[in-house]
Amino acid sequence: MNIHQVHIFNIAAKTLSITQTAKKMHLSQPSVSIQIKDLEDALHVRLFERINRKITLTDAGKVFFEYSEKLLNLIEEVNAVMNEFSTGDVGKLVLGASSTVGIYVLPRHLGEFKDLYPKAEIALMVQNRQEALEHCIAGEMDFAFIQDPPKHPDLVSEFFMKDELVVVCSPKHHWANREHLTMKMLTSEPVPIILREKGSGTRDLIEYVLKRYGIERKVTMELSSSEGIKRAVEANLGVAVLSRNVIGEEVKSRRLVSLPIRELNTKRDFYLVRNKKRRFLPLMMKFYDFILARRDQGEGSK
Repeated sequence: MNIHQVHIFNIAAKTLSITQTAKKMHLSQPSVSIQIKDLEDALHVRLFERINRKITLTDAGKVFFEYSEKLLNLIEEVNAVMNEFSTGDVGKLVLGASSTVGIYVLPRHLGEFKDLYPKAEIALMVQNRQEALEHCIAGEMDFAFIQDPPKHPDLVSEFFMKDELVVVCSPKHHWANREHLTMKMLTSEPVPIILREKGSGTRDLIEYVLKRYGIERKVTMELSSSEGIKRAVEANLGVAVLSRNVIGEEVKSRRLVSLPIRELNTKRDFYLVRNKKRRFLPLMMKFYDFILARRDQGEGSK
């Protein structure tokens, strides 16, 4: 039994005419008769009674007609859904991003993308740089938004946005009234520092700068989220280095004070990364074009 035979049977059951079935299916009458006979042989039942060149459904034929309707409707539905997948209107995107991008930049873009493609599913995992890279290399993720372009041979990257790191402290901290910090201040005034967990791109950059300038700092706390760090700094448990994208609301409401560092370039770039061995499906292509268009409009850059 095949779908073509089921379709021929369904038309014949509705018309009760081999001649009309042949016209509708653009086949010869003998071909229609052969296909129906092959279907009956496959099912081991008679589907039609043939009397004086007329055909009528047998009891088995009546039951099979109901199933043929369901089957052909299901096939039509499957084709419609698969067509949506092929055009990129349906599917699932798996994204990974650092907290800076994943919590403070991407959500507004993802909301707009969902408005354009409401049937698309989006899974966004907020991870540190190393975790996102590992998932991308393993082919478990469509796109990752991370700091610095990776050097793995399977990964390709595209510039996404600029960011800047600043020192943040509590309004109660003795640095709070300063307009900026200098390397001399950082060297001569040891204060407790709160860092992200190991593997974080922000932490890697901070540790590199501290080591380069020979600055020793007591790490009072390690936290896995920028939100946790902000709350700890607000409580005056130490200072931290965070993205300007992360602290906007707190600085505006004077819950935190941001202090740029003179003599030190703390700007950094984030990249859109994908595994070039992973098949570029239509929905992935639509998201790729969409997010880079937003980048070029300057909506994701600061």
